[in-house]
Amino acid sequence: MSLLYAQGDLLIERVADIPMSGMPIDPGPDGAAVLLEGETTGHRHAIHDRVMMFRDDGLAHDIPNGLYVAHLRIDAATARVQHEEHDTVTLPKGTYRVRRQRELEPREARIVAD
Repeated sequence: MSLLYAQGDLLIERVADIPMSGMPIDPGPDGAAVLLEGETTGHRHAIHDRVMMFRDDGLAHDIPNGLYVAHLRIDAATARVQHEEHDTVTLPKGTYRVRRQRELEPREARIVAD
């Protein structure tokens, strides 16, 4: 069931639905909840819909250190992840694991800077 969505330096992976203990993301002043803010540009990956978010390092044991962002549960039909420089990603109802992407160089792997 692994579907992957990419947006800049984020990878969003559909995972099996699991019981979650999380809190709704409180939207900021503009009504958006921020998943990740770009280190280079300051642009952000923001969700303009209500979702549940939680972190569980045990469920992310296979993701390399420093790349795990969080898990999301979307109970509505869809939720939109928006970024100033990338196309909007529309996620259907379900549970997702969010992580940072890496760029692979011949001698090293580094986190993508957005």
